[in-house]
Amino acid sequence: EGLLVGLKNGQILKIFVDNLFAIVLLKQATAVRCLDMSASRKKLAVVDENDTCLVYDIDTKELLFQEPNANSVAWNTQCEDMLCFSGGGYLNIKASTFPVHRQKLQGFVVGYNGSKIFCLHVFSISAVEVPQSAPMYQYLDRKLFKEAYQIACLGVTDTDWRELAMEALEGLDFETAKKERKKRGETNNDLFLADVFSYQGKFHEAAKLYKRSGHENLALEMYTDLCMFEYAKDFLGSGDPKETKMLITKQADWARNIKEPKAAVEMYISAGEHVKAIEICGDHGWVDMLIDIARKLDKAEREPLLLCATYLKKLDSPGYAAETYLKMGDLKALVQLHVETQRWDEAFALGEKHPEFKDDIYVPYAQWLAENDRFEEAQK
Repeated sequence: EGLLVGLKNGQILKIFVDNLFAIVLLKQATAVRCLDMSASRKKLAVVDENDTCLVYDIDTKELLFQEPNANSVAWNTQCEDMLCFSGGGYLNIKASTFPVHRQKLQGFVVGYNGSKIFCLHVFSISAVEVPQSAPMYQYLDRKLFKEAYQIACLGVTDTDWRELAMEALEGLDFETAKKERKKRGETNNDLFLADVFSYQGKFHEAAKLYKRSGHENLALEMYTDLCMFEYAKDFLGSGDPKETKMLITKQADWARNIKEPKAAVEMYISAGEHVKAIEICGDHGWVDMLIDIARKLDKAEREPLLLCATYLKKLDSPGYAAETYLKMGDLKALVQLHVETQRWDEAFALGEKHPEFKDDIYVPYAQWLAENDRFEEAQK
């Protein structure tokens, strides 16, 4: 039974009830306001009169680091390398020698256990649950997977756990990745081993294990992401149309990215992704392919038909654009097309059949006549 005492003269002592003599741990130049010792009793955190948090190695008396704006400090009782200090309306969490993570909090920190921080505000103490995600990612960024796992055990979200597992797999720290799986209650060794093989580049071995563990969809996803479409086809679930469409669409995306646009168009059409196929044809000025797509589309598929007509108009093929608008039954757009392209005879013929569009035709026609110095005709 003992006390840890910080004095105004900067001395820090340990006093035991059964010992007449105080043990001097260290002496600093400034007065002590608050102090705490780490769980292993190897490190000492001190807040001095200048609101500075100083952390010492007790054995060597070396100052390890210091942080400003502190009024109280506490070590995490479950993790040797984590402490928190409060000050200026903020809570600061520091792991090892990484930069401080800050969040708003009123009061004085008086305890830190796992993911709970105990705070004294006026006359009451409250326990604040603080996810340890920020310090975990600090360890992950430096590929310190075991340390990141220890922090995660203090309390992080499910998403953070998954991220830890993926990072550990990528860093080939399979032990940490396996611990994460067990923590989530996953006991299928084949599935875990399949993930390991995939990260090692042993894709065919991984696929066999995915299949054996009943996760053929993961093999399909893996091969699709790798653009190994021939192998992916072996894992299509009994002709599932959704999976087939997904595979063909991904293959088309890949063909588009590697500058094989014609192959991409064919694949998009077979996958029913007509808009993407039309965009490629339009961007490359392939009028014949646009006409072919427009003629094969059902008249109820308005979005792709409208896109076809827009591209055909832009590519100076108003006759085919008109054919597409007619197929859709969009007479207003057809009138507008005839007017914009000054195909007046076609516009007048349409106006005779549909008198409601006469104003849309004759007003712009009169303007066109006036612009071409045919004023008498324009007045009529």
